[in-house]
Amino acid sequence: MAQNTNMQVDVLICGGGPVGLLLSYQLARAGIKTYTVEQYDKSTQGMYGRACVLYPRTLEMLDQLDLGETLAQIGFIGRSAVTFHDGKRINGRGWGFISKPLDTFFDYCLNIRQKYSENVFRDAAVGYGSTIHSNTKLIGFSIGEDPSDYPVTAELQENGGKNLTVQSKYIIGADGGHSTVRTIADIPFIGDKVKDESVLHWIRMDALVKTNMSGARLGFGSIESPRHGNVLWIAEDHGRTRIGFAIPPEIYELHGEHITEEVVKEEAIKAVAPFELEFVTVDWWTLYSIGQRVADSFRTKERILLAGDAGHTHSSGAAQGMNTGMHDAVNLGWKLTGVLKGWFTDAVLETYSNERRGVAQQLIALDKTMSTLISGKMPPGYSGDADKTLGDVLKSSAQFTMGLGVHYETNTLNMESSVSSVQPGWRAPDVLVRRPGSKIPIRLNQVTKNHGKLWIVVFAGSPLRTLSKLQALREYLDGPQSFTTHLTEAFTFITVIAGPGLQSDEVLGMERFGDAFYDVDETAHVRYGIVADEGAVLVIRPDGILGFAAGLHEGPKLAQYLESFVTQKSL
Repeated sequence: MAQNTNMQVDVLICGGGPVGLLLSYQLARAGIKTYTVEQYDKSTQGMYGRACVLYPRTLEMLDQLDLGETLAQIGFIGRSAVTFHDGKRINGRGWGFISKPLDTFFDYCLNIRQKYSENVFRDAAVGYGSTIHSNTKLIGFSIGEDPSDYPVTAELQENGGKNLTVQSKYIIGADGGHSTVRTIADIPFIGDKVKDESVLHWIRMDALVKTNMSGARLGFGSIESPRHGNVLWIAEDHGRTRIGFAIPPEIYELHGEHITEEVVKEEAIKAVAPFELEFVTVDWWTLYSIGQRVADSFRTKERILLAGDAGHTHSSGAAQGMNTGMHDAVNLGWKLTGVLKGWFTDAVLETYSNERRGVAQQLIALDKTMSTLISGKMPPGYSGDADKTLGDVLKSSAQFTMGLGVHYETNTLNMESSVSSVQPGWRAPDVLVRRPGSKIPIRLNQVTKNHGKLWIVVFAGSPLRTLSKLQALREYLDGPQSFTTHLTEAFTFITVIAGPGLQSDEVLGMERFGDAFYDVDETAHVRYGIVADEGAVLVIRPDGILGFAAGLHEGPKLAQYLESFVTQKSL
């Protein structure tokens, strides 16, 4: 008879891929009890290639979670790209957008296969006490109707037949495109497979290769092939190369889903012609069909949430799959942390679905165009040359693709403002500041790490000119009506002073607001569009998104914003 075990956790995470593991890590390091299950044995998936590119905005977020350095030691730094047509190098096409200047200190892509990024996330999560089990699948779950601290009851089964009942406060579906959580929750998965069979089938492979192609280890490459579409070439970790191409219709008709590795290698050699290609070792390859789908909601019945491929699927044409999943995980991670820790009301968690589903819809609309062009075809509404059009689309969408242009609409967390040139809902720029006495600049993102709490950043401007406004803010915060007297400590203050200084309290003419840093040349103020004569107070969300901006003297306005979702202190 199968043994049954019961347990209670804060969050049950279904899916042990990068999204589930990153969520597990964020929650565990905040002291939240999680249980993560993966139905497959990851030790047998060591050869799997899967996702392999982390874009700049993803790297920024992972750095704020203290994971960036470990990943960077493994991956291949990709800052450059080459594109070939008829064996000749051409500019302005393919992945050329990678080489353009970017408004980030992470001005590169990190090419690291999913096996290795998963290892980093798993080790980090386990280091904080997270429980992760492979070979364990979700059989079913229900949400209790009666009030309970643990309303979700899930039935799990290990590979050996052992049954497990887990009660939790929330259940997360990070279990891929065929999500069991989504299916049981009866959340519609809207979209279709591509109808045109000639566009449908792509090959992706990771291999150790020899080639005479110039720039093969620069980072990224595109080869415009007359029969295999826009061929993908990515330099990866451990000397490997990712090669991707569209299977010609006649080849798929001949072999179908039973295509062999030998045929795949033969087609790869043809795809990169006129360059030579020799395979030393093939680590992994896959044939897959393109489809774009999005879940009707990323949250249902309050306790069920979806993230990653469970919420949206699309092609790998622009390497968006894992990056979008990482953004889901970071967005959900701090919100769920804050609600479970008692810092935020449910209004914060309620923003997750709209924010991330909106981005997924943008991505899917773009992917329908890109995947068609990559396959060498022209999508509806376009005319001309597919390769040239693809280059134009990649350039025009580069900021979104890189993640730097991803933004959210006005909601509870993102309040419209005219104080800063950076609008709430958009990424807060990473800028250089200095610690007191230091000659070496430090990035603002190194100060504002993601620990689930808000950052209230007082851009003090030039104190000699902003003194009266700074005094108004200090008097409000020290007064009996200040939000600091009745709201939970879901925020941390820091001060950024325009110009140099020897002692921050003396420079300000009052007690500083949290730790102080100096914007010696005022470039940080300028980047945020804050006039040094006026200053401003900003709220930066844990995920690095600007949420609020107001004048230094507008303490009550800051309070009104925070009081809309930060919980009251317990009496």
